[in-house]
Amino acid sequence: MPITKRDSFLLVLTIIVIEFVSGYLQGFYEPLLPKFASLLDIDASNLSLFNVLPTAVGALFVPFFTRLGDIRGYRKILRVAITVVFLASIAVWAGVVFESWLLVLLGRTFFGAVPVWLPLHIALVHAKTVGERATKAVSAIVATITVGTVFGTATSGPIYEAFGQSLAATVSLIPALTFVAVLLVLFVMPEFVSGAHPHIDKLGFLLLAVVMFLAIFGFVEVVEGGLATGIGAFLLVAAVGVGVVWFRYEKRQEHPAINVRLLLSRSIAPLYVGAICMGAVFFGFLSPIATYLAHRPEHGFGFGFEPIYQSVAQTAILFCTVVAAVLVPFVLRRLSPRAALAAGFALGAAGFVQFALIPDSGPQLVTFIVLIGLGIGIINAAIPVLIPERAPQDQRGIATGLYNSSQTLGGALGGGLFLSLLKIGSLEGVDAESAITKVGYNWVWFTCAAFLLIGFVVVVAFLGKERVVSGSIAREFASRDQ
Repeated sequence: MPITKRDSFLLVLTIIVIEFVSGYLQGFYEPLLPKFASLLDIDASNLSLFNVLPTAVGALFVPFFTRLGDIRGYRKILRVAITVVFLASIAVWAGVVFESWLLVLLGRTFFGAVPVWLPLHIALVHAKTVGERATKAVSAIVATITVGTVFGTATSGPIYEAFGQSLAATVSLIPALTFVAVLLVLFVMPEFVSGAHPHIDKLGFLLLAVVMFLAIFGFVEVVEGGLATGIGAFLLVAAVGVGVVWFRYEKRQEHPAINVRLLLSRSIAPLYVGAICMGAVFFGFLSPIATYLAHRPEHGFGFGFEPIYQSVAQTAILFCTVVAAVLVPFVLRRLSPRAALAAGFALGAAGFVQFALIPDSGPQLVTFIVLIGLGIGIINAAIPVLIPERAPQDQRGIATGLYNSSQTLGGALGGGLFLSLLKIGSLEGVDAESAITKVGYNWVWFTCAAFLLIGFVVVVAFLGKERVVSGSIAREFASRDQ
């Protein structure tokens, strides 16, 4: 039941603080990775597990725990998820103190509970607030995560220096911050139980986890070994095969893990496709844009940016995404969801196309930053607003959780694909900086534009206007699809 405006404000403020912590800890570790490697004597391939493990675990467990939130109560599952991350941060700190890479990896594995926070928070907001208040709240929450990530990335290096280059002292800040989130979810956050049927389709979740695992590691294998090894291709084909089995199984269940008929309806399915496209671009282009900006202009393209200017450019992109997220409630007030999302995809696609076609210059880079930041920001803020609005009350958690999983799949796809594209037109027998040519980068920019154009077409052509607000409408969707 909706609560008063004052209580709604306190709820959203509590969630914003927790999600700021979420963003902060996600950004905090990245600049410190070389310090982990040197302290623990880890090579680059093993160091990649620092991010691969929590990403994979998050993709596997987000659907299950968000569905548990629908059934058991959002705060109850948040208590578990946030406490797990608190204990995981202690394990990472202890791994640094005792110089144990195994302990660090154990802690990072359980950081896979972080992606559970956002969908449960969004579902709780929609349970306690309605209308434009809910839209503004979700937009603010999404923007806060980005702000937290920027602050985490920007401050970890200076904190490391301020603490006398002590990695143990530096990473001890994360357990302290996460403990604040634990206190808030234990003593401040209200509860809401949606009334979902208590049956848990364990086999359905297990099959879905297998699909996610095969797909993510299939993409990772394609990145590391290429298609020539056959392993990545085999994993991706297996993911499709198990996905078909899972889909057919779920359609036969009275209380499935995921209502595939509903979530593949025109009301919601195009939003997941859009999330995959956006995830492929946003999580895939960050590495190529960094190397492109650093490339020396005398070699034919690039800007020759030193790290400080790199930081400014990438922070500017994130700043534009925050601005777009704040503007989303006003955009949705004046435009239909279809028009708003179409505008976001179009802006992003235009940014990549002009970056590929126009010669490198300051105005071109500024245009790129603004178009990409605003476009991705609109998409990233609007989709998590629309999904819970269109899902029935007892499935809002799992519906929003699948949005997170869709982004993760897209990120795995983009990361692998773009690294392969960069090799197109590469030169042999030259230094690493000169090996990748403008041709490879243009393939990346045009592919990013293609992903966003796919999202544009899917939204414009297939996104329905229906808003699912009750179980009866959910049953209506199911009957249409039969």
